[in-house]
Amino acid sequence: MSLCFITDICTYFLSKMSELLKSVEKLPLEPTLPRLSLNDFRGGNQLPTWDVPEQEFHLGKKYPLVPMVFKNWELSEPDDLVLKLGTRQIRMNRLRFMCYSKFAMDHVKGGQRELVLPEDRVPDEGLVRACHWLNQPVAKLERGSIMEVLAAALYLEVDSLIKQVWFSLNLVDEFNEDQAFAVSYESRRLRHLLPVVGLDKTMLHRIQRFFLTLVASVEFVELPFEHVHYLISSENVAVNSEMEMLYVAVRWLTHDWKARAEYAMTLIKLVSLMSLPFEYIMDLQAGRVEEPVKYITELEEFPDFIYEAFTNHLLMEFDDGSRAIEQLRELFKVELPMQRPFICDNLSGYHRATPDDLAKVFSYEDFLDYLRVIHKNGIYSWKTLDVQHTSSRFKMV
Repeated sequence: MSLCFITDICTYFLSKMSELLKSVEKLPLEPTLPRLSLNDFRGGNQLPTWDVPEQEFHLGKKYPLVPMVFKNWELSEPDDLVLKLGTRQIRMNRLRFMCYSKFAMDHVKGGQRELVLPEDRVPDEGLVRACHWLNQPVAKLERGSIMEVLAAALYLEVDSLIKQVWFSLNLVDEFNEDQAFAVSYESRRLRHLLPVVGLDKTMLHRIQRFFLTLVASVEFVELPFEHVHYLISSENVAVNSEMEMLYVAVRWLTHDWKARAEYAMTLIKLVSLMSLPFEYIMDLQAGRVEEPVKYITELEEFPDFIYEAFTNHLLMEFDDGSRAIEQLRELFKVELPMQRPFICDNLSGYHRATPDDLAKVFSYEDFLDYLRVIHKNGIYSWKTLDVQHTSSRFKMV
């Protein structure tokens, strides 16, 4: 190949390159773009969403931690902590106990394997039942010893158990009548362990049909004055006759007259004497009563009190709704007597079919006979009783 031919080829390519460069210079410049990172793109750090009806998108742990821990406890849970209460020893899982109990969190240190509890602060039965509650996968409470459970839970600071006890006690249908008295009785017995003021009295308000069964028991005559006062003043307790309320007071007072005489007039004033049969009011005035009731009629304040009841009874019996009677009531400050719920228990010799029937006069011994029948009939006989209410404004009950 000759030198001239090579020279011609080079010249040709150079001319073509020159033409190409001239055409490139005529192209528009590249648009200016902002300098952005992928992280700055809109939504770049967010999960996308889908608008699909009735479908949810979840990204979560395939195996939740808490169920796995509980499952591990069930399969291999060592009872590595001993609770000591006197001579009793209860084995518990230390980790589980510390999870529930703030007291354990504060007092179980390091590798500690024993925890001694004070016998004067923790009820034995309450601790056993509380530990049983802690160990159950589905925690349930029983009525029995519920106040001891509460005392133990309060000392150990097991908040979840305390809340469940209070939730249960607020169920009136579960804790009424005899169950309410059981809670009241236990609350008073454990009052040094329970910083709950008034629970023992509050529960007495739930007693209605069970009242006379309670009066027949030894627990009644051993009640403190405050509890007897609360019961006799209650508008909720159901009776066959208001005379029974007088005899209820006599029964409690004469059980230990020397120690309780100072409370006599306080309790008698809670009884609506003006509601008693007129014949019996006159007997009380004249002192024509049985020996136990004479303890009351011979009190210094009683004559004035029964005279007032006598006057008010007459005024209310002849109340025809006239303005004159109304003025007399206002003058003598006569108030309508309490109308307690009524029960008709045909086991009593003085029962009436309805609260509007005329009341019968019966003796204190008749009342005691009725209590003896309750003893024989069993502590659950009250469950067959129906509660009624009088339809009249004033009735001799």
